[in-house]
Amino acid sequence: MDVESSTSNVEDLKQKVAQLQGDLKKDLISLVRIRSHLGAEKKKAADKVVSLLSEAGVHNAQTISLGNSAPLVHGSITVDPIKPTVLLYAHYDVQPPGSWSEDEAFDPKEKNGRLYGRGAADDKSGIMMHVGMLRAFGTKPPVNVEFLIEGEEESGTGSLEEYLDRPENQDRFVADAYVIADTGGVAVGSPALTTSLRGIAQADITVRTLEGPVHSGMYGGPAPDAFMALCRILATLHDDAGDVAIPGLLATKWTGADYPDATTFCHNAGVLPGVPLIGTKSVAQRLYTKPSLNVVGLDSDLPTTKDSVNALCPQATARVSIRLVPGQEPAAAVAALREHINRNRPWFLSVDVVDRGGGSGFEVKTGSKIYAMAEWALKTAYGRAVTSLGQGGSIPLVHKLQARNENAPVLLWGCEEPAARIHAPNESVDLGELERMTLAEALFLDELSKL
Repeated sequence: MDVESSTSNVEDLKQKVAQLQGDLKKDLISLVRIRSHLGAEKKKAADKVVSLLSEAGVHNAQTISLGNSAPLVHGSITVDPIKPTVLLYAHYDVQPPGSWSEDEAFDPKEKNGRLYGRGAADDKSGIMMHVGMLRAFGTKPPVNVEFLIEGEEESGTGSLEEYLDRPENQDRFVADAYVIADTGGVAVGSPALTTSLRGIAQADITVRTLEGPVHSGMYGGPAPDAFMALCRILATLHDDAGDVAIPGLLATKWTGADYPDATTFCHNAGVLPGVPLIGTKSVAQRLYTKPSLNVVGLDSDLPTTKDSVNALCPQATARVSIRLVPGQEPAAAVAALREHINRNRPWFLSVDVVDRGGGSGFEVKTGSKIYAMAEWALKTAYGRAVTSLGQGGSIPLVHKLQARNENAPVLLWGCEEPAARIHAPNESVDLGELERMTLAEALFLDELSKL
């Protein structure tokens, strides 16, 4: 589908966005300094976002209490009721520091064109994309815009989803396009739109064998150790190649762009030298359209190795996280897990599997004229062809927004390319990506105004 735009418009927006970068970087640094993984700091971050949006022309920007410590930031600009409306999403909450110290994580530093700090990419760069787009238009965008900036995305509380489900909000947030600024390309300078998101299911697997810890010398052998039984269960969840071995979990074929190569993947993931990748099929298929399963939490009566004692473990629980292909419901995945474990119970022990919830995967509707405009905007901003990517992560919110307008494209893009190392030590954003993505968003809205 052909998309046209005047050369003068494109060049004008390029110059404006380029001139904005100094101030955008300064404001991003200020936003990253807010430790918005903490409850008390989330209100501070929300207020900062309101201030940034207000200064950029969203005069009704405000915080809305969702009944927790992280208010929703909402605002809108209506330039013409007959013009298209774009809803713009991002989130201001961030992951904890991890192996960074608290001071390191929230003292942003620039090095080799990247700004380092927790949340610099995920997802405060998305907020600054939206703010930069408004500034490029002199606070008056060419179409109607609405903002949803939340503070609970990383913790997965579902507060925003519940807010959208309230009866009084059923007719709100209807848009002609939904822009989710919380993904990225396959590499710096390589534009991409995410077209597939895996879903997620979580479950707790619990084994109980004894009333309490008992001496391993006096009772070890005949008496079953709960932790050892749990290990035997977990070992059945993958086959020898590393593929998930639970019958009933779906896999589909990936038809988009492949991951550049296994070496790049290993570098981006921090895989140690000599450690092989697991599973079969292409890297992209393993990431986007096959299930994966990991233990994400562990509870037992075992002490640390430093404080170890010679005693049998009476109870152990593992929380497993299963990433699902679009089209498979979380409850069905947990049911398949439960059935698999029932068939593979060690020593005929009783095993409890408790569903801890999840979210469905998502496939983007491509092929519309508006979607083509987004592809054109990215190609123009980057000077390179656009690829279609999957994402191994999950964004349950997109289903709620898509339901507002089944025909509206959901555009998943952003600055979070692999080198950003989101959720990991040394998270950073490439400042060139921020400039290009800000330009792409501005070009998209400008083109959309011609509908």
